[in-house]
Amino acid sequence: MRARSLLLTTALIVAPVTSTAQHGDLTHQQPAVPDAAVDFGVLATSPLGPPPCATGAAIGGPADPCAFTLHHLTPEEVTILKGGQVSFTVRGGGHAMAIYEVSKDTTRDEVGQFLCPGSDPGDVSTDTPLEHSCNGTTATGIANAAGAHAVEDGHGDVVIVASPNVTNFHPDNRVWYEPGRLMSAGGNNLFLVNTELITYRFLKTGRYLVICMNRSHFLNDWMFGFVNVTGN
Repeated sequence: MRARSLLLTTALIVAPVTSTAQHGDLTHQQPAVPDAAVDFGVLATSPLGPPPCATGAAIGGPADPCAFTLHHLTPEEVTILKGGQVSFTVRGGGHAMAIYEVSKDTTRDEVGQFLCPGSDPGDVSTDTPLEHSCNGTTATGIANAAGAHAVEDGHGDVVIVASPNVTNFHPDNRVWYEPGRLMSAGGNNLFLVNTELITYRFLKTGRYLVICMNRSHFLNDWMFGFVNVTGN
């Protein structure tokens, strides 16, 4: 079952970051293809697990403690040739997308420690969803999603700064950081429909971080993936 800070709140909290970086170029860890397809999220069609997972109309919604299992990219990493494109099909609602370039040695766990420090939320079982330390239905998760975060890549360069959500309106109500951002997509209410299609063509080799700008999805649930772009 998959789901996926320097964390600052009104009282300053600095979470220790475990250095688990796999040093070196990660862009060639799988064969490159001309183009790739990625599912951006998962559409819930049935309860995501036993109680306390929600039933009925609440399945997968913000009050469902098991909704974090829907917040991931499939696959979480793709490798394409320079000049190729990736098609992202949005599954489920509440998503918005942004892309940033990161260093070639940036790992998933490295990024995740700046979001919700600890183990990958994707490893949490729906039998015990509240063991997810930043579950979005808890006070801790709500505070984490609303707090300020600075995300660094494998070289220690700041890639994303998420300002605190102090107004609950754009741009505070999402992870909105323009410096270095290659694209963003998602209306004022984020994506509300299934099968929305976004394509992006990558014209430069490197490693790219693709995130959901929904604060809870990204900061609590590690909803992000990577696109590797290699030469011909």
